[in-house]
Amino acid sequence: MWTKTAMLLIVQVKTQKHRGLTLPIPVWVVDEFFMALTDLAWVGEIALKHIPLPRDEKDRKHLNWVKTFSPSGIISVAHAVSKDLRKYKGLDVVDVKSGDIQVKISLR
Repeated sequence: MWTKTAMLLIVQVKTQKHRGLTLPIPVWVVDEFFMALTDLAWVGEIALKHIPLPRDEKDRKHLNWVKTFSPSGIISVAHAVSKDLRKYKGLDVVDVKSGDIQVKISLR
């Protein structure tokens, strides 16, 4: 029997002209997403390391950035931050209002 309640990431989008949208996302789904995304980024990094740098300077800068920084490392840091935020149940992570659109993300 499951006695613990699942922590949810509540995403609310409201506009003045239309009805609001509320998406309850279980935190374990966000965890699984970050783990899968980290693995995918790691595979992409390995594949990109074997591609030679192009001659065009603009394309070289874009590919050089991926080879210099680790996208999988950035994603794993974001995953660690999301794990740390679990301690703060009831926290409003994002609350932005721009014009007639309001976006609010909170932990419940």
